[in-house]
Amino acid sequence: MSSPSAPPGAPAPPLDPRRWTMLTVALVAMFMAIFDFYVINIATPSLQSQLGAGEATLELIIGGYTFTYASLLVTGGRWGDVFSYKRLFMIGMTLFTVASLFCGIAQSGGQLVGVRLIQGIGAALMVPQVVALITVTFPPPERPKALSWFGTTIGLAVVCAQILGGLLLSADIADLGWRIVFLINIPIGLVTLVLAARLLPSAKAARRPKQDVIGNIGISLTLGLAILPIVLGRSEGWPLWGWIMLGAAVPIGAATVWYEKRLPGRGGEPMIDLTLFRTRSYSVGVLTIVGVMTFYAGFIFAMTMYLQFGLGLSALEAGLTFGPMGLGFAVSSLLARPMLMKYGTKVISAGQLLLLLSTVILLIELQAMGADATAGYLVLPLVLSGVGTGVTLPSLTGVVISKVPPQQAGVASGLLTTAQQFANTIGVAVFGVIFFNALGRPSPGHYADALRVVSASGIALSLVTLAATFLLPRGPMGPPRPAGAPAGGAAQQPAPAGAAPADGK
Repeated sequence: MSSPSAPPGAPAPPLDPRRWTMLTVALVAMFMAIFDFYVINIATPSLQSQLGAGEATLELIIGGYTFTYASLLVTGGRWGDVFSYKRLFMIGMTLFTVASLFCGIAQSGGQLVGVRLIQGIGAALMVPQVVALITVTFPPPERPKALSWFGTTIGLAVVCAQILGGLLLSADIADLGWRIVFLINIPIGLVTLVLAARLLPSAKAARRPKQDVIGNIGISLTLGLAILPIVLGRSEGWPLWGWIMLGAAVPIGAATVWYEKRLPGRGGEPMIDLTLFRTRSYSVGVLTIVGVMTFYAGFIFAMTMYLQFGLGLSALEAGLTFGPMGLGFAVSSLLARPMLMKYGTKVISAGQLLLLLSTVILLIELQAMGADATAGYLVLPLVLSGVGTGVTLPSLTGVVISKVPPQQAGVASGLLTTAQQFANTIGVAVFGVIFFNALGRPSPGHYADALRVVSASGIALSLVTLAATFLLPRGPMGPPRPAGAPAGGAAQQPAPAGAAPADGK
């Protein structure tokens, strides 16, 4: 990118011919971050038997990663705006890869919890740069397609965490057991770093944003106070300190929003750019994604527990059971963008309706079969769930981010991914509580009962999310019209506003 903008009437600067290869490299970071959150589900029995991890330790192994990841995502987005998206991407990938090595050689549950905190920091630094790089590298007509691949990657990472995790654990390479799910990140991370150094543009915001220390602390404190008691509450018997933390998160969060809202009037630049939420596609889209991901994360967790402990499947068998979901997702996600361009956000409503239908079918099957249910009965609801998610998630991501100005790319992607990660945490924690409270005495029949209660709860949430999709802007989602272009004029390809080379030239 030779300049941050082009004057009216001037020819558009040449596009980087390597931009689609760059996108593939950047999306590896998104895949790794989501994969490492979900793969713990399939590795739970192995961690319990080989590491001696108890329930509280397992919660911390998941929650520690989630805490640092979610708490620092917005900060990571802002730092990308300041120091260049490429630099933060590579720092984050390096930290994530090194932490993965130490996860793989951890000798105790406490050690694994500690390095998972560091791994979450690495994820928080690299993930926000992915959407930022898409926004400043791709011209407006191509941006929705690139962003749909971002959403597709999230869903594929969720499903692949179950399938590939099961394959890795079953192969038991060099008798590594659960360690392989972390050590596999090392060669992938090293190759990604080499390619990123060659392919990623050294872009950042044209103007250096001011730092917002108070906002940064307020956001991290609010998320920490909300996440920690949710993650540990059930295993600790819902202690008083957890309720105090949850209660404190509300006023601290409100005070942070109040401060952020008034900071621009005092010449500051807030960490949370509330102007983003003035756009209905962004505000409603983020809330809808939170609803989708909350149930999706909780459903994957509950289904994994049911397959391994209720049906007695091995890690490989449990992982392969998710194959129909992965196939449905892969096919539908490829078709999602052209359907979105033609039919608009009605496609998102249709996808959410499929998700709802899949859960209803699962509930009916569990009610009819009970303890006699087998993995074969899960094929139809899992296929429908994969198709519905494959249509919904990439389309939502494209709608949410496509209208964001390039100069807000880092913060917008940080907020979006924070919302997704917080939804993952809430989903696993809340639906985990529902599942284990309904489980009672562990037995195949009781696991089926617990999954049935989770499905019924998921139907209620899916109805709310379906209603939210009807609030999204309607109409075909064609390429966005450049700023200043006359209504009905042909779309052009101006250079991304607000982005400049890191050297300022």
